[in-house]
Amino acid sequence: MSSEKKALIFRKRLLPYSETFIADQGAYLDTYQANYCGFKIDSSGVQLLPESSLYLLDAYSRFPQISKLLFRFGLHNNKWLNDLADINANIIHAHFLNDGMDALRLKEKLNIPLITTLHGHDITKAEKSGSFVCSRKNFFGSIDKVIAVSNYIYNHAIDNGCPEDKLVLHSIGIDLEKFKQDKEESDSPEILFVGRLVEKKGLTYLLDAINMLQNKYADLKLTVVGDGPLKPILIQKVEALDLCVDFVGKESPEKVRDRLSSAWLFAAPSITAEDGDAEGLGMVFLEAQALKTPVVSFASGGVVEAVDDGVTGLLSKEKDIKGLADSIEFFLENATERQLYGERGRKRVEELFDVRKQCLLLEDIYDSVC
Repeated sequence: MSSEKKALIFRKRLLPYSETFIADQGAYLDTYQANYCGFKIDSSGVQLLPESSLYLLDAYSRFPQISKLLFRFGLHNNKWLNDLADINANIIHAHFLNDGMDALRLKEKLNIPLITTLHGHDITKAEKSGSFVCSRKNFFGSIDKVIAVSNYIYNHAIDNGCPEDKLVLHSIGIDLEKFKQDKEESDSPEILFVGRLVEKKGLTYLLDAINMLQNKYADLKLTVVGDGPLKPILIQKVEALDLCVDFVGKESPEKVRDRLSSAWLFAAPSITAEDGDAEGLGMVFLEAQALKTPVVSFASGGVVEAVDDGVTGLLSKEKDIKGLADSIEFFLENATERQLYGERGRKRVEELFDVRKQCLLLEDIYDSVC
């Protein structure tokens, strides 16, 4: 790495289990060296980050909550900020809208440009009145550049007052070297769901679709990877419908890759939740396609950009359970089509969502404001 320039990657919690894409993006920067800063540690994924480049406010304070509050009021922890200043970073890159708002304080103190990536719920949900940090309008007026991971998020940013001259469309992509094992389907038909068990992920609609098919496909199995507040309700539904569903909880990225590689298809019928939460793009959709596994979902949010309907997967109208069941049945009945869709999915991800290629483009965005 020829790293003369440096980037501060800001996330309040470093690093959530579901955000390995942040670590991958930092790892594949070429002309910028990634350093990570935030408020507190998240042990579920922090091992993915180099310990030597980690600067957490909590580690500098005996009273972390007070320190965070003082930071937001402009009363800084000098030791933390001095260490960040000593890095001599050229740019701050925050992930998610609320994190970007907090990172404005770093921008003011360090006097360097700030870029923020919008990922999904951070901009699709309605703005809460009386934000503790600042309003979206003030935020967009103060930031140097905003990255939207999909056209869907781009349009939401515009609707929320982001000036178009500050906005750029750019997806993170995935590390294709981690998703290159041979496709080897399980002996019996298996559908895989990966995601948090929340309204947005739409698992209840998938259970209804499986229920429509279970008489015809007695050996059909659904494996659910993930956890969340709706788990008890979903388990009750599975028991009431007498479905063959295995809830395995959270699993390591390596185990999820193995499951994606052996599954007949990946099903994640995301919807727009009542609070506006929706898929910004959906990294796991890209991961499934990288492993040559066809996708079935709803045409919701940024999913329509992650999956090429009729080419790499099948998307039905949001909450259309019959359409979802028909898509699943199509792939269960056609091994040749599963292979064809899978091959096309891998090719599309290689062309559009290779993290190495995307990081080169990201550095061009960095350079445009430095």
